[in-house]
Amino acid sequence: MSDAPWFVDALAEVARRHPGRPAVVTAEEILTYAELMRRAERLASRLGGRPAVLARCAARVAEAVTAATIADVPLLVGDPKASEAERTRAAALFRADHILPLDAEPVRAPHRPEQGGTPEPGSPAGLGLSTSGSEGWPKCVERPWAAVTANSRAFAEALELSEGETLACTTPPHHSYALCGGIVTTLTAGATYVALDRQPGPRTVAAALDRRRVAVLLSVPLLYRWFSAGLSTRQRPRLCVSAGAPLPPEDRQRWTATVGWPIGEHYGTSEHGMLTLDTESVPGSVGRPLAGVTLGVDPAPGPGDVVVRCAGPATRVHTGGPSTGVTVGAPDGPTSTGDIGRLDTDGRLYLLGRRGGTLNVAGNKVSTVEVEEALRLFPAVRECAVVGAPGAVGDQEVVAFVETGHELDHRSLVSFLRGRLAPYKVPTRIVVVDRLPRNPNGKLLRSELLRGLADGTWR
Repeated sequence: MSDAPWFVDALAEVARRHPGRPAVVTAEEILTYAELMRRAERLASRLGGRPAVLARCAARVAEAVTAATIADVPLLVGDPKASEAERTRAAALFRADHILPLDAEPVRAPHRPEQGGTPEPGSPAGLGLSTSGSEGWPKCVERPWAAVTANSRAFAEALELSEGETLACTTPPHHSYALCGGIVTTLTAGATYVALDRQPGPRTVAAALDRRRVAVLLSVPLLYRWFSAGLSTRQRPRLCVSAGAPLPPEDRQRWTATVGWPIGEHYGTSEHGMLTLDTESVPGSVGRPLAGVTLGVDPAPGPGDVVVRCAGPATRVHTGGPSTGVTVGAPDGPTSTGDIGRLDTDGRLYLLGRRGGTLNVAGNKVSTVEVEEALRLFPAVRECAVVGAPGAVGDQEVVAFVETGHELDHRSLVSFLRGRLAPYKVPTRIVVVDRLPRNPNGKLLRSELLRGLADGTWR
């Protein structure tokens, strides 16, 4: 039995008292609590070693996670749309020894290169997730089951998610936001999870909100922007949550004017799980820490490095970069999230950007957030991203990537920026792109922009 037996006991109790209650609802099926427990117990008897699963269906992911906690084995949940090379690398980093398709017999994992961390003897089994690698090396995070389930229970409490309520999520189930923040959180509360990741358009979402009487909606900024143009329902969720990337002020204003439902922001990381939640709809804030999370800013109250300490056993991070098998989140001290933020007097966190978002230009510090804010004020700029590229003498030069709604006059834009920024902050290169590269959660993939600069894609 897993070191998080209360999670399995809680599911079994719901299955006993309410066997027909839906646990997971997808476009193809309704999985009840009774059937979830039956399938998970059967699957648990087959699990061993370090398996990986690939499943597009939230119901199958829920079965696999429940079975892994019963069997007390580690489990990697992978992206079924990933390329074979990406799947091979994720399995190698996690040290998976077989892949479980869930609808067929297990197969051996692909060849594993000599990279990645080998689990320490006696390490607690946990949930493995492959991250997007938006800021550098892709990595595989392994969080102990006790930490995953305790953190999900804290998130359910912060959402005030009650037994029998419904939570809907538009994110694919292999993402931490959907898996931990959605599926596991919902199951810990004895509630119903509705997967909306296949066709998360305004009509599909509106129909599901009405049909399933959704109480909480989890989505991402890009979709809330889309929804605000035409989301009409009879039922009104009591809370909408935006995560994965900051919710732009103009999108929040548009949502408030056109839809009017309460919307708050959530902040979490793959390494640490769910960290904060804003249920008060405070603009710009991602809210206060969840139970079991100690959050700070160094130096306080900021701007500074956002540091976190989470209760429970440590998380392992397997990378293919210079550091392999790194342990983070140890109980003996806080760890950096890599984000920059500030705290207000009420303990609310405001995120200001990534730690790598400060460039060194001829000895001057340049905030990419500041330059991006100035760029967005120019009428022709729809969206933008600023990165640092190697300069002629070892320093960095400021490079701006912009999406435009109209033809861009580069001279006018540079003149506009010179009126708002110090000369060394004005981009020396401006690259117009059709769309900035993002992952399915809407998070900007700066690594793709840097790679394009290095290989000459952006000229």
